[in-house]
Amino acid sequence: MAHGGRRRAAIFAAGELLDLDRVRALVGQPDLVICADGGLRHAQALGLRVDLLVGDFDSLDGAALADARAAGMAIVQVPVEKDRTDSQIALEEALRRGADEILLAGGSGTRLDHTLSNVLLLPRCPVPVTMTDGKSVVRVLRDGQTLEVPRAAGAYLSLVPLTPAVTGVTVTGVHWPLEGAALRWGESLGISNRVVDAAARVSVGAGCLLVIQAWD
Repeated sequence: MAHGGRRRAAIFAAGELLDLDRVRALVGQPDLVICADGGLRHAQALGLRVDLLVGDFDSLDGAALADARAAGMAIVQVPVEKDRTDSQIALEEALRRGADEILLAGGSGTRLDHTLSNVLLLPRCPVPVTMTDGKSVVRVLRDGQTLEVPRAAGAYLSLVPLTPAVTGVTVTGVHWPLEGAALRWGESLGISNRVVDAAARVSVGAGCLLVIQAWD
């Protein structure tokens, strides 16, 4: 069922989930669950019904794929030699099915190339996407947008520019507030802040910014 008129999708990629309880809380009860290849194991660990399985199945155990087929799961198999990652294909399938809010879980791990590629899917997506491995929660802010980040025990708040400069950055409710600041590539001004109020409020004038809540 759509939440407040919004259709929420959860996508599980084949990377790492480092805190399953936190991921479970973020996932909640999605309207659509899509697994990219080996991400199927994460959805199954959370006891979720999978609506679609996509990928070239290079990271999914053959027996698990056979079980999925036997269970009648909807499957889209793509060639191993392709121009898009399984995560990108899953994201596009979520959009095609009407998702207007997406959680991408398991999009990071030991492959830095895949991690960065998945992070950079966020700003190109026309709907809000949150990416998590359970130890980090990543969101994107664009021109003129504002985001509230609730305080969470032990969490850091970091801001990373995705464009050469992000201007008009204002952050309140944190240990080191900012007012109309500029965050630029190669500088670390926005790293490892702390939320001290019930929630931090982050706003951007111009540019594209990663907002990351992270735990040790």
